[in-house]
Parts: sequence; C-alpha cells; structure tokens
Amino acid sequence: MSRKNTDVPRESQGLSQFTKNRFFKGKLMTPRIMESTREYQNERFQTLNQYTEGMGIVHGLEVESVATTSDGLEVTVDSGLALDGRGRPIVVEKATTRTLPAASADELYLFIQYDEVPIEMVPVPDTDGAVEEDAVPNRLAETFELTHRETAPERNRSGGAFDYSELDLDTNDPQELMGELADQYHKKRRTGATGERDSAVYLGGYERSHDGSWIEASDAPRRQYVYDHQMLYDLVVHHLADTDNPHETPIHEPVDPQPDDIETLNQRMDAIEGTISELRAERDTFVQYTLRKTVKDRARFFAELSDRVEKFSGDASRIARETAQMSSDEIIEESDMEAAYRRQLIEILEHLIRIGDLLEGYVTDESLERYLFAVSKLQSAVESDIELLDLIEADNQMCETADSLDPLVGVTPDA
Repeated sequence: MSRKNTDVPRESQGLSQFTKNRFFKGKLMTPRIMESTREYQNERFQTLNQYTEGMGIVHGLEVESVATTSDGLEVTVDSGLALDGRGRPIVVEKATTRTLPAASADELYLFIQYDEVPIEMVPVPDTDGAVEEDAVPNRLAETFELTHRETAPERNRSGGAFDYSELDLDTNDPQELMGELADQYHKKRRTGATGERDSAVYLGGYERSHDGSWIEASDAPRRQYVYDHQMLYDLVVHHLADTDNPHETPIHEPVDPQPDDIETLNQRMDAIEGTISELRAERDTFVQYTLRKTVKDRARFFAELSDRVEKFSGDASRIARETAQMSSDEIIEESDMEAAYRRQLIEILEHLIRIGDLLEGYVTDESLERYLFAVSKLQSAVESDIELLDLIEADNQMCETADSLDPLVGVTPDA
C-alpha cells in the first residue's frame, strides 16, 4: 500500500528559513530528531529544485502505449526522470505498465506524480505502547503513480518577452549584460510568492479514435521539460558562434523583377500557389479534427441523455440512444466527408425534434426551450447549405443544450 506525502507544499506557504539539528555529546537521538534531520535535507533540496531547475521531464518518460482493457486503461511508460512541482525527483527505472481506471470521456491527459511505498517490514520491540503495530516499515521507497485526467493542463507560460530596447547591446562587459538580463527575468518570474502549484508532471494527451483505440492528440499541450544548464550553454554558444546568421533565419537573395521577366513572375506565382495549397491542407486538417470531435461529443451527450431520462420517458431514452448510435465519426473516412456529414445531420434531425416533444413536462421549461431553439437553428443551417464550419458550430450548440436538459424533480415516471 502506498503512503502519500501529505506535507503542506512549501510554495503554498511562501519561503521560510531552514532549521537543522545541532548535535552534541549526550544528545538523545529519538525518531523525531532523525525525522527532522531528513525533513531539513529534503526541504533544502526541493526548494533549490523549485527555484533553479523548475518542474518537468528531465529525461525519457515517453508514453509507449495506451490501450483499453477489461480492467480499465493499460498505460506503458518508458524509463526516465522528472522533477515534480515540489522539486522532488520522480524516477522510473525501466519501461513500466500500469492499469488505470477506465476513461469516461474521449480525451484524456496522462500525468506522473511522486509516491512513497513502505518496504522492509520489521518487528517493533516492546516500547510500552509507543507503537501500536507489531511490525512497521523499515524504509520508504520513493516511487511513482500514473494518473489520468479529462481536462488539459494549463499551457506553459513564459514570463513574457525581454525588453531588449533597454539593454546596452554594445557593451563590452558580458557580466553587465548578463546582470541586466537576470534582473529582467527576476522581475518577471520571481517577484512575490510562487503560489500553490500542481505537483504532477504532464506526460501527454490522447483521444479515442473511431475504432476505440487511443491515439496521441494533435492539439494537446506539449510536454514540459526541465532545461538543464548544458543545453542552455550549448544554445548560447551556438548563437554566439554563428555570427552570420545566429537566429537561423532563412536567407533569401533579393529579387528585383523586371516587368518583362516572365520567369520571375512564374516563380512568384508558383510560390503563391504553394502557399495556398499549404493553407488549404491546414484548413482541411482543422476541419477534420473539429468535425470528428463534434460527432464524438454528440454521441456521448445523447448517450448520457438517454441514461438521464430513462426513468421518466422510455421513448425519449430510446430515441436518444439511437441518435448516439447514428453519430458515427466514420464519415471522416469517406471521400466526400462534408456530404456524408450533412446527410448524417438530415437523418438525425427528426430524432432531435421527436426527443423535444417527448421530454415536454419531464424537463425544465427553460432548458427545453434552449434545446428546441438550438435544434431549430441547426435545421435552418442544414437547409440553407451554409459553410461547413458554421454548420459544425450549430451542431455543437445543439449538443451543449442537449447536455444541459435538466429533468424536473418529483415527476412521476411513465407507467
């Protein structure tokens, strides 16, 4: 059984001075004295890590696989090292597979957090009732726990751009320049208390595909890393050594086209067409992701609605379940994805209207009015042949109102 460290994080209290034991001849070495010595060492080490190293992944900890099993989720993580939000090291010695609770949503975000496990149980000598157990752990192994959440972590925030206009870039004193940079950094990042921070380290975001497997989410926040000194020094040295182009900016030779330079005009046209093609590809990727997420959300919302109203209206529950089953994201695999999506909406519109009729008297008037209005807007959008992204937005609004349908309290269920 794991033993969690429940100490109040130092960062939530603000900085405080460290207190250590003073040893002298004849001092009685009690468990409390030894424990306070350990706490002193840990607090100093963890505080330095928090304020000088930061938190995140130091090495490895790649997520090798996420799979659904009969027991929940089976997650395999590669070996590696991380520092958590309280400055504690998290070590995974080798590739490890853990079983987590099943995910209720179609998106999840994996985290690793510090844990302690008691080991080496030893008998306790007779101490006149000082310890109730006959045997206690002799040591605590610092280990880890894998968890998942349905909400994404906050994206990494920087302290803001440096104001280079205030720096004397012509100075011959590197120490002065370094001091000015450090002064700006401290004012932006280290003024006042740091506030309580989430100690778990983020490993990656995943989403459920149409076949039920888990794939890495393309729009998930990036993993957070600890930037070690060697890496930063290497970047600075590379920057200073490459005096011709320190920022590795693509260098384009100036072009002065003449009106009769047909070849130059053709090159420019080719470049414009290439840019347009890239923008279209990016738009198609965004539309595909948005459409798939919308259809998945619709299936989930109406499955939940079916469960929520089953005891009040069996017919409404059945039609909501059918709507969820009809909401398949396999349409993105079809050659004409937009046409398949529009056909799907036409097929379920009758179900959406029928659900509203059946739930009258079973849900609050306010929530039902919002739902029917959203269904009406979706129907108008389908019939008016509007842009695909506008149609997806109308579908999303309808799903949100279906999710907020609020059953009345004390309503007699259908016989």
